[in-house]
Amino acid sequence: MKPKTYVLEKEYAVDRKTAWQLLADNNRMNLYIGLFPVSFSPAKQDGAEVFYREAHAKVLGLVPISWQEFPFQWQENDSYTVERRYLSGPLKRYTLKVELFDSGQSGTRVKLTADFVPLNPLGYAAIWATGLPAVKKIMRYLDDYLESGATDAFEAPQKPATAKVNLSELDRLSDLLGKSPVNGDYVEKLHRYLADKGDHDVAQIEPVQVAKLWNADLDDTLRVLLYATKAGLLNLSWNVICPNCRVSKIEHSSLSQLEQQFHCDLCGVNYDANFDQYVELNFSVHPAVRQAYAEVYCIGGPMITPHVKAQQVIEKGKTARFVIPEGEDALRFRVLQANHRVAVDKNADAASLLYNDSGWSQDLVSGSGDVIITNSSSADIVVALEYSDWNKQAVTAAKVTAMQEFRDLFSSEVLSPGQKIGIDHVTILFTDLKGSTLMYETIGDSSAYGQVRNHFEFLTGHITRNSGSVVKTIGDAVMAVFHKPEDGLKAALAIQKNLKAFNDTANEDLVLRLGLYSGAAIAVNSNDRLDYFGRTVNIAARIQGQGEGDDVIISREVLAQPMSAEVLSRADVELEEFSAVLKGIDGAVELVRIRLREELEIEEQAG
Repeated sequence: MKPKTYVLEKEYAVDRKTAWQLLADNNRMNLYIGLFPVSFSPAKQDGAEVFYREAHAKVLGLVPISWQEFPFQWQENDSYTVERRYLSGPLKRYTLKVELFDSGQSGTRVKLTADFVPLNPLGYAAIWATGLPAVKKIMRYLDDYLESGATDAFEAPQKPATAKVNLSELDRLSDLLGKSPVNGDYVEKLHRYLADKGDHDVAQIEPVQVAKLWNADLDDTLRVLLYATKAGLLNLSWNVICPNCRVSKIEHSSLSQLEQQFHCDLCGVNYDANFDQYVELNFSVHPAVRQAYAEVYCIGGPMITPHVKAQQVIEKGKTARFVIPEGEDALRFRVLQANHRVAVDKNADAASLLYNDSGWSQDLVSGSGDVIITNSSSADIVVALEYSDWNKQAVTAAKVTAMQEFRDLFSSEVLSPGQKIGIDHVTILFTDLKGSTLMYETIGDSSAYGQVRNHFEFLTGHITRNSGSVVKTIGDAVMAVFHKPEDGLKAALAIQKNLKAFNDTANEDLVLRLGLYSGAAIAVNSNDRLDYFGRTVNIAARIQGQGEGDDVIISREVLAQPMSAEVLSRADVELEEFSAVLKGIDGAVELVRIRLREELEIEEQAG
């Protein structure tokens, strides 16, 4: 059968970045243009050829077809290609290439090249009936975007909801949410979002995108979504993400369902679950409000892995050129499945790489221009140019479990007994009420306990306003957790700054010692509460004991972090560096004592 090639070109009054975000978001685009959803099997590899996934679908919901789908190849904001080799149905192969070119001052010329190879005469009919119309609808997708007046790719055209929204239930639960301590404007925005957005957007609610859409702070957006979950508007789930391909592998409705290890078939590696890299929080509309499903059309498209800037298949013995994006840092090349990595460094001299069965020819490659990669291994490979750092905007389990609202609203959301999940970076704050024993002796148990309870509320307020949460109280001490060191530092400084005013109001004379430390920890279930253990927790507790009162003790590592240094640069403080030998900790620990001056100003988030 002779192949059929169709080329469609058109110019659009939209910049290339926006055109890319629209056309490379294959799941959203294919849903809108009416393609059939697809189910995928785990990755396979036959001989020396690159791996693929078997895909299965039903044309028009009736005729079953299956194919091998090979990895997408793309250069961000430039082009992408996808190839399908059919195992059943009237076609033998289909390849689609999407290319973007600058046009005028801010326009983009879009070029689509679709190659169809029929298996039999029926294949020609299938091309005319479904194949070519689907390609034309891609162009129509951009037309509809421009006609809608949208200004952001997240506001792309959407297919109307497949199920009616239960408006009475949406109104009732929104009214209930409005009684929570959240911004009323956000309640109204969430109501409109759940009523008007397409199925894909309400079935997979991405907090970062919602915050961007609302022009809101991410933490404020998260608070609304958490309270909305408690009110019954939303459901929450935990997705286990592969650290390499960054694709969701398992979805759990509760933290208690997490397992310590998981497997990624695409990367061929087992991983230990990790709170701040591998477990992310997701939201979806509650079925009582609206039935919605996020149908899958592609499993390896560019917008599914937005951390990948470029990806190419390099056949054995062949060479490929990669364009290094300007102004991007912390990039690396990685071979999918083998997971061999090499860092991109602007100061490196080498502009070419050789890959063989044992790995890369060197550890660094230049990031100042194009890079040439030669595959001298015994098999085809897929090479990705990607960010080496995890997406800082991802809403990870480490971030959300450090929020006081999460602990207050979902206190039952804990790990299963005996389960231990690692966290690479967490910040622990310990506070101690100096002279509390004497206070109990002099004013009596009842009065002393009342003062302790009042000071707990004072501490909790400042901890919460700075995106932290109280893990537990130990006698008259508090243990708190923060996702970011700078948030813990801001909370500690605000506590000491406002303690005098609290004492004046409560007619008390309390003196506090505070210790702050960041590092790795283990999250566990302790007495049906989410708790933290490990060396970081031990050091935080010990350095608090180095306080003299009215001060904050931190490690030099915290001081060295840019965001922490910025917090201190805005405050009027005195720093004293010293070393201390802490009980149960090997070697001396380098510490910093922070004392506040009278005119200190600490910025806190609104409560």
